[in-house]
Amino acid sequence: MWVIKLGGSVTHYDSLVQWLRLVVRWGDGKVIIVPGGGLYADAVRDFQRMRAVHPDGHIDDQQAHALAIYAMDQMARSLVAMVPELALVRNPLEIAESGWQHRGLVWLPSEMALNTTFANEHVLAESWDVTSDSLAAWLAWQLEAQYVLLVKSDDRLLDGQMPLGLQALQSMDIVDQGLSGLLAEAKFQTYVVHQSEYALFEQGFAGGALMAKLLKDRLLQSE
Repeated sequence: MWVIKLGGSVTHYDSLVQWLRLVVRWGDGKVIIVPGGGLYADAVRDFQRMRAVHPDGHIDDQQAHALAIYAMDQMARSLVAMVPELALVRNPLEIAESGWQHRGLVWLPSEMALNTTFANEHVLAESWDVTSDSLAAWLAWQLEAQYVLLVKSDDRLLDGQMPLGLQALQSMDIVDQGLSGLLAEAKFQTYVVHQSEYALFEQGFAGGALMAKLLKDRLLQSE
């Protein structure tokens, strides 16, 4: 299975629909999108900052974390509104059911990420250090996925000479800080691509040697 994180900033580009249609075409119940919160999560940040200047009624980071996950739910619904052939899924049962229907999947994270029933050794910090990057890796652990694909809009990723080390990308704020623990000893491979590179997947999301060769320069190295 592929877990594809579509960064919230990707929603500003025409490539967004291309990515969604690729998942419709090739998903076959084995590709699930984790949406970034985008403008909805930005609204949470803005509200938290706005309240911080008042004497009371503050929003702490734990509360903001939950609100940001609900923001991801809103983005998930927005993506499916744009491309209705995609299927919204909340939990492993719905993921399996829609998978049997060979649908492309979009995850509503709040039911799993905010529910202690799904807690495991991979704890999600309740802070802004955890974004949809970490949630994509966390879901990959939950589903025993083989691949995580982080789709980003940062143009520095187009520099073919830029090393894709985890710490380097974290220091440039391209990926979040929460990935460190989640990628340690991960059984899945994690790739980072620019939002414009959807053509890499025009022939599908197959794994194996061919995909490894295609994405060899985009493999995230967890130091």
